[in-house]
Amino acid sequence: MILSLSVFATPPDPYVEALIAKHSLLLPNGKEVLISYFPLKDDVKIRIFMKNKGKVIWDKSFINEYDEPWFQAHFIPVVKDKFTEDLNDDGFPEIGIAIWNGGKAPCASSGITFTVKNDSLQFLKKQEINTEFSRQIYKTKNDFKNPKYKDPLCAY
Repeated sequence: MILSLSVFATPPDPYVEALIAKHSLLLPNGKEVLISYFPLKDDVKIRIFMKNKGKVIWDKSFINEYDEPWFQAHFIPVVKDKFTEDLNDDGFPEIGIAIWNGGKAPCASSGITFTVKNDSLQFLKKQEINTEFSRQIYKTKNDFKNPKYKDPLCAY
């Protein structure tokens, strides 16, 4: 007896494919945040830095931060269609970075929200997202404020 298995895969989302290639973000105040990769012997170091008028004003490397190994990172809107938004109403904008460690299921990846404050990025919150299909970390600002929010693509 011969068994056959048909596998139906969903094609990649072109919008998300473009997000995965996004490693530069221009902030409303004219500063720029960039993501770069540096190979290490057995790992990858991800460097995120902020520039103002061509000068680096903040710089940090990520390998295993916020309880996750960082293998890939890219910018992702914090809310639908917005890469910067004041989510917590403190007067400072937030940005989102999607990270994937290369060894997890897509819905076990994370969107990291940083506050842009005092010429630096400050960690604010980590949210589970689906790296293959999520178009933003939160659909709305109210989702950010909801402690029980779950990415609809991960609500299985």
